[in-house]
Amino acid sequence: MAELNQSGVSLRASRLRGAGRLAVLIFPLAWLLNAGVRHDPASHSWILTSGPAEYRLRQDDQAVRLEYFGPAGKPSWRMTTGRQAPPSPASDVAGMVEGRPVAPETLELLSHQIRTVRDGVEELRLLFQQRGLPLEIEIRYATWGDTGVMTRHVLLANRGRAALRIESFPELSWQLPRGEYELTYLWGGWGQERQVASESLQASRRSLVSQRGRSTSLYSPWFALHNRTLGVRYAAQLAWSGNWSMDFERLPGAARTPLRETPLDVRLGSLFDFGGALTLASGASRALPEVAFTTSAGDLDDAANQLHRYQRAYVFPPRPGGEPLLVQFNSWYPFPGKMTVAEMKRSAGIAAGLGAEVFVLDAGWYNRKDWSRELGDYEVDRTAFPNGLEELAQHVRGRGMKFGLWVEIENLGVDSRMFREHPDWCLHYDGKPVLRGARYMLDFARPEVRRWAHAVIHRLVSGYGLEWIKIDYNIDIGSEFGPAAFDRPGSVLFDHIVNYYQWLDEVRAAHPGVLIENCSSGGLRFDLGIMAHTHTTWLSDVVAPVPSLQLAYGCTLEFAPQVCNHWMVGDGERGEVKPESPPEWWDFMFRVPMNGQFGISSRVFDWSADLTRRAAENVKLYKRIRPVIDEADVYHLTPPPPNQSPEGWMALQYAAPGGRRSVLLAYRLARSPAERVFRLRGLDPSARYRVIRDGSSAETLPASRLAGQGLTVRVEREWGAVVIELEAAP
Repeated sequence: MAELNQSGVSLRASRLRGAGRLAVLIFPLAWLLNAGVRHDPASHSWILTSGPAEYRLRQDDQAVRLEYFGPAGKPSWRMTTGRQAPPSPASDVAGMVEGRPVAPETLELLSHQIRTVRDGVEELRLLFQQRGLPLEIEIRYATWGDTGVMTRHVLLANRGRAALRIESFPELSWQLPRGEYELTYLWGGWGQERQVASESLQASRRSLVSQRGRSTSLYSPWFALHNRTLGVRYAAQLAWSGNWSMDFERLPGAARTPLRETPLDVRLGSLFDFGGALTLASGASRALPEVAFTTSAGDLDDAANQLHRYQRAYVFPPRPGGEPLLVQFNSWYPFPGKMTVAEMKRSAGIAAGLGAEVFVLDAGWYNRKDWSRELGDYEVDRTAFPNGLEELAQHVRGRGMKFGLWVEIENLGVDSRMFREHPDWCLHYDGKPVLRGARYMLDFARPEVRRWAHAVIHRLVSGYGLEWIKIDYNIDIGSEFGPAAFDRPGSVLFDHIVNYYQWLDEVRAAHPGVLIENCSSGGLRFDLGIMAHTHTTWLSDVVAPVPSLQLAYGCTLEFAPQVCNHWMVGDGERGEVKPESPPEWWDFMFRVPMNGQFGISSRVFDWSADLTRRAAENVKLYKRIRPVIDEADVYHLTPPPPNQSPEGWMALQYAAPGGRRSVLLAYRLARSPAERVFRLRGLDPSARYRVIRDGSSAETLPASRLAGQGLTVRVEREWGAVVIELEAAP
C-alpha cells in the first residue's frame, strides 16, 4: 500500500509503514522462539498469541474470517458453540463503501505478511481489494508481548480515478459466539466522568454514540463484555480523541431458538464529520485509528489489567528523566483565573514545605480581564507580575521545585488579538469560524497554526525554564465543519486531531525535559489515542473528596493509575478546609487522590499548624507508595461507589509486578461497619508479608491467609481512610 497521507493517527505510526503488494510471507527468527504471529499453510490460518490471549483467522474460499478469539489453546468456536454458532468462522470486518457492504466475502486477499516490529511485538498484514471497487484495505494486527493485548489498524487507499465515499468502516468489528452477555461501559459528563454501568444484552441494538467532538464527553470508547455461558471476557479500547460510536446487536433467532443461541455483533469505530461519510479522493489513502483489545477467562480486573500492562509498556511516553509521580501544587482552585506574584510566591513557599515537587501556575497568568476570552495572547500580565514570570520561576526553583505553566493551545478567545489577526486559522462552518461559548478552535491541519503553537511553547519553555506544561481544551466542538463543497469533506476534525497528535510528539522531541499534562474540562478528552502523546491527564474538575471516590474507581478501571492525576483541594471549590473538622477527615481528603498521580490545590496559607503537619505526613506517605502505584496491577475490591452519597466501603489494591509489594487504599463511607475483610490479590503465594498501616508496621501474615481468609481492616470513624502497605519478607 502506498505511503499514507495521514499516518499520524496510529499510536505508533512510524512502525506501520510500507506494506507493499507482494504476496510474501516473512518468518522472523523470533517466530521460532514462540513469536506472537504464525501462519499455518495447511489450514490456511493465522494464529496471533499474546500472553493468555489468542486470535485466529482462517481463509476459506478467498474469504478471511475470524475462527476464534479467547483464552489461548481452546478449540475454535465451531467446535464449542453448537448448531446455532455464528458462520464458520465468523466475521471481523464490516462497513459500507459507495452503498456496498464490506464483509469477508466481498474482499479478495492480495497479500499477507508477518513481520517483527520490535522485540516481543509482531504484526500480521493482510491486504485486500474490495470486489467491484478500486478500494484497497490493509488490516494490520499486532501482538504486544505477553500483555494479552492485540491491536487492529485499518488503512484505506483509493486506487481509482474517481472519489470514493466511505460511509462507515468501524475499526473493530466482531461476531462473537452464542451465550448470555453482560456489557460494562463507562459514562458521565463534566464532573461525573467514568461511572461504571453494566447491563445484560437482550434482543436489540445497544448504541453508545459520542459526537460532541471530545472523545469522553459522554462515554468512554472502552467496553468489556462477559459471555457468562462460556466464562470468557472481552475488552476493547479505541485510540481516538474525536467522535466515535459503538454498537452491540443481537437479532432474534429462528422459531423456538433461545436468544442465548444467537451470536452477538460488536462494532467500535470513529465517526466522520456530520456523522456521515468520508470522501476519499482518487489516489488518496487514510489510516484509521487503532483499537486495542484483549480477552480473559478471569474477572473484569483481569481483563482491565491486561490493557493496563499494554498501556504502560507500549503506549504511554516515558516521563522525563524517569522521574517518579511528582507531587504537584497547582494554583487554580485557590486562585481561579486571577493571581498576583506575591500570592504565588507565598503559596510556593508553603507548598515546598509540604513536600510538593512541582509548582504549576494555572490559567490567569496572561489575561487582563478574562482568561477565557483572551485565550491565545500568551503575554504575561504585567500588573500581576510586574517583573514577568521569571521572578516566580526563580522563586519556585529556589525552593527546590520544578516550574510549570497552563495553556489552552487549540483555542482562541473572542477578545484575543490572535483571533482578530487570524480568524481564517480557525475551524469554519458555512463560511464563519465555529464559536463555542467564548472560544474559537484553531485548525491544527494548517501548517501555520502548528508553527505558531510551536513558537509559543518554545518561547515559554526557554523563557521560564518550564518542566511541566498543562494543556487544556475546554469546548465541545461538535461534528459539523465546512460547507458541502469544502475540500476535506468528512475529515476536518479527523485531520485536526491527527496533526495535533503529531504536534504533541514534536513538542516532546524538542523539549524532552518537559512533562506534558493533558486536560479537557477535567477528563472529557481522556482516551488511549491522546495518552500515546502525553504523560499524564487531569482526571476531573470536580475535586470534592466524596465524588472523587467514583472518579478514581472508574479511571483506574480504564487506565493504568499512573496517568490518573487528581488533587486534594478541600471542603469548598476554592480550596477552603474547615478547621473544625476531625483529623481523620483531613486524612480522608488527602488519601482519595492518592489513587494515581497526586497533588494539592488548596488555600494552604490559611491552614492551621495541625493541618499543615497532617498534610506533610500524607505527602510523605504518598511518596512511600507511589513506586507501587506507578507500575501496579489494580484490583477493585468493592463495587463501584455512586458519584453522590456513597455508602459502605471502597477499596483499591495495587500489586507490583511479581507480587512482592502491594498497597491497599481503603475508605470507610456512610452507614458502614467499622471493620471490613478484604481478600487480597496479585500476591506471591509463597511469601509472608509485613503489613504496614499508615506508615507503621503492624504484623506479618502469609499470602495464603491474605488471599484466602483475608485482611481485616478497621477504620474508627465514617469518612476515614487507611493506607496499608504489604512488603514480602526477605
